[in-house]
Amino acid sequence: MAPAPTIAPAPGEAASSANDLPDEEESSQKLNGRKLSSQKSTLGNTLGKAQRKPARKSITVSKTSADGDPHFVVEFPLGKLTHSGVTVNGKLIGAPAPPGSHKQQRTYFSTITIVVDQLKRAYIEVTPKKVILDGRDRLVLPCHSTVSVDSGELSVAIVGKSNVTVTIGGNISFVILVHQYKNPAPYQRDHLGFYIANSKGLSRNCHGLLGQFLHEEVGLAELPADISAHGDIKASPVLKVKDRSVPVVRKTRRIYSGTQSVDCWFAKNNAAKLIDGQYEDYLTSHMFDTGDWPHGSNKV
Repeated sequence: MAPAPTIAPAPGEAASSANDLPDEEESSQKLNGRKLSSQKSTLGNTLGKAQRKPARKSITVSKTSADGDPHFVVEFPLGKLTHSGVTVNGKLIGAPAPPGSHKQQRTYFSTITIVVDQLKRAYIEVTPKKVILDGRDRLVLPCHSTVSVDSGELSVAIVGKSNVTVTIGGNISFVILVHQYKNPAPYQRDHLGFYIANSKGLSRNCHGLLGQFLHEEVGLAELPADISAHGDIKASPVLKVKDRSVPVVRKTRRIYSGTQSVDCWFAKNNAAKLIDGQYEDYLTSHMFDTGDWPHGSNKV
């Protein structure tokens, strides 16, 4: 597997530009990973004491992500997973499809919540406009500012108008891209993209649309297909996941604000058979839902 590429954000909040995504297609809802650990807070209890630090020059992330309309991309395999206790949920908003699209509507993530279950529950809520950090302290941070804050086991680093990095206990990191449009077309919406930067603290039992694949053995096979009109036999690729064979099509997708392209095996029909259950099973009752679901408990 090639090393993960890097995102190069704008050098400072004044010069930071929006992450404008190119047009893309396909959709769904519950991203999940989990972890438990502790980390001392290095800051005071008010926003006025939040540390401002220079923006990082680059951020290295995995291809495992949910971004755009949204495409769920999973990179196999990732490293050993060890702990549990984190839930990631996303809220979808709708938008008209662009001219010529085969879809009638597009969907985007307008809000992402990261809930940490420990002795005291903590969470982070991210929108394209602001970040709410509710850990040892409760802070509201604007996305146009560049700021770094530690609070309990949660740490947040914002690069203004570009991205938000959330670190949990030092061995889990998520990067949330902030996509904003200066002059949006009717089918464009300000939205978020979710990427896994460090998965070492995620449990082998993590689930959700992304989490269920983080430590899963996946194989690729080719099955004979129908004979074409010219007498050729075309192979049909399938992914072997658990005890399931899933027909797939090779495609190229753009990620990281359209700056990177990855070759993917695309599963049709809302990833039927690729994911456990049906995509409707991943819909949550609210943004802070960490409870049981039809294919197991979120409390691993």
